[in-house]
Amino acid sequence: MRNIPVDIASLSFTVAGEAEPKIVDRATGEVKKDAEGRELYTLPLLPMPNDDRRNPVITVTFPSADFPQIVVGSKVRPVGLTCFYWQMNGRSGMGFRCEAIRPAPEKAA
Repeated sequence: MRNIPVDIASLSFTVAGEAEPKIVDRATGEVKKDAEGRELYTLPLLPMPNDDRRNPVITVTFPSADFPQIVVGSKVRPVGLTCFYWQMNGRSGMGFRCEAIRPAPEKAA
């Protein structure tokens, strides 16, 4: 699996839903961890501008030491955003990962 960096310089991102833990095992509730032992979470983001009317929201996976408290509707920056192609059990798609979710910088007036 090859991660491809995403140029977000001309994009803005709005939080479109609540953060959720990425679950490894639904029976135990175990949360998936990255190579550094940090728990992984997913967050739906609406990138703008966006020409995809059918699937405008992307779900981004990111690590966090604590459960992320990110307000729906807030503007954020996914630091180190990458995309990758995945394939499993006859299904496939594009996935997104980043190293952190930070508040978006305020625009100068």
